[in-house]
Amino acid sequence: MQNLARGIVVVGLVAGLVVACGGGGGGGNVAGIDRLGVTTGTINGFGSIIVNGVRYSTTGATFDIDDSGFGSQGDLEVGQQVTIQWRSTDDGVTRRAETVAYDDTVEGPIASIDLLTQSLVVLGQVVLVDGATSFDDGISPRDLTGLNVGQFVEVSGLIDGNGDVRATRIEQVNQSDDDLEVRGIVSAVTATTFNIKALVINYATATLSDFPGGQIAEGDFVEAKGALVNSSNQLVATEVELEDNDLPGADDGDDGEVEGYITRYVSPTNFDVAGVPVTTNGQTVYDPEDGAFDPIAANNVNIKVEVEGEVNTSGVLVARKVEFKSGDSDDDGDDDSIDGRVAANVTAVTASTLTLAGVTVTVTPTTRFEDQTGVVDQTFGLGDITVGNYVEVRGTPGDGATLTAVIVERDDDGDGNLEGLLRGPVTLIANPNLSVLGVPVITGGGTQFRDSADNAFPDAAAFFAAISDGSEVQVQFTQGGGTIVADEIELED
Repeated sequence: MQNLARGIVVVGLVAGLVVACGGGGGGGNVAGIDRLGVTTGTINGFGSIIVNGVRYSTTGATFDIDDSGFGSQGDLEVGQQVTIQWRSTDDGVTRRAETVAYDDTVEGPIASIDLLTQSLVVLGQVVLVDGATSFDDGISPRDLTGLNVGQFVEVSGLIDGNGDVRATRIEQVNQSDDDLEVRGIVSAVTATTFNIKALVINYATATLSDFPGGQIAEGDFVEAKGALVNSSNQLVATEVELEDNDLPGADDGDDGEVEGYITRYVSPTNFDVAGVPVTTNGQTVYDPEDGAFDPIAANNVNIKVEVEGEVNTSGVLVARKVEFKSGDSDDDGDDDSIDGRVAANVTAVTASTLTLAGVTVTVTPTTRFEDQTGVVDQTFGLGDITVGNYVEVRGTPGDGATLTAVIVERDDDGDGNLEGLLRGPVTLIANPNLSVLGVPVITGGGTQFRDSADNAFPDAAAFFAAISDGSEVQVQFTQGGGTIVADEIELED
């Protein structure tokens, strides 16, 4: 586990360390001296570039897209993982990006898709999909059912404590001769091959970059690129590069901001977050809601936390703050906190909320916005949404009919005839009625009832016998009336 943790640090470009919310409250740099920092995380939006709710000016910044050494902001999409080296003259309140780097986590053909576990396998890597996964508009519908075995995809995401990829964005890409790519921890090294998880990589003719003594070793974190998979199902590598072992680009005294899964845990002063070595001290502030670490080490591996602090001379991030991300630590890949979904025509918009299908949706600085209509460019946000727009929202349910948005997507709507959707926990069960996501739903003679395997229940009574308060269901309904009458309701547990 330690080798896994140490290697995953470089996945800031590709494996998705999401960054702790930045802004003020920094390391107390001397007045007149620029504050430097490294942020690695998910793109929430644009207008310059917004990463985990913090805006970075990109005027004069250098972009490095897919290790090309060049590119522009126009090459980026929300949900992708980027590493930003930045500078601030006002203690981090405003930040100017000096370099912005993006590289995918894995790129290649889909070997298998499992709708039950919401996962797929690409080049031997398990890719987990949840409510925080963005799909590009070339995938229809924008979920796993819009993908096919053999299709080429590019995945950007977080690597968890199991070495699996928690996808934050999946894009369909065209196959070419040089776009097989994977990052991960080396194992099972021979004179000509090594493994990254289930993938065997043949490096007999590959160019090796940055390896001490020119030798690949067990536990190295590498990026392997190749042109083909041979008859032995091995990726034939054209290049294998050893990645860094610390927060990318960070020097002694720089700010470091990281969110990710704990991948190695020895003690509260010796652990890794997404591969970044972290320590705490008497000045570390813990999230008041969740407190400090459980003393049992095994319970801490694969918990998701948010850390901000300062990098020391050994490359260790000395935490000023540790925040626990409740609901994001399941080993099975599910994200308990993002189990609410609503899609319908917008009925009201304010400066910080929108309402659809009776649900009041609150947006935050970290809400991801994406326009699938082609009307607005990268800068799409809440201000571009108007009453009547068809919008899909995924996020965290609150009290009553409320949702805190993680992702907001606007779709083409035509005359408002697209089907409405509600997904979330059940309450107030009283056959033939119930509430979903806090919204009253009526079922009737025309309602179809299905289980999580999409099999029909024999009747409404069987469905209602199978659910209880807190069960997750998905409701499809026809828009137009003031009351939601379910056309289909499916148990998702």
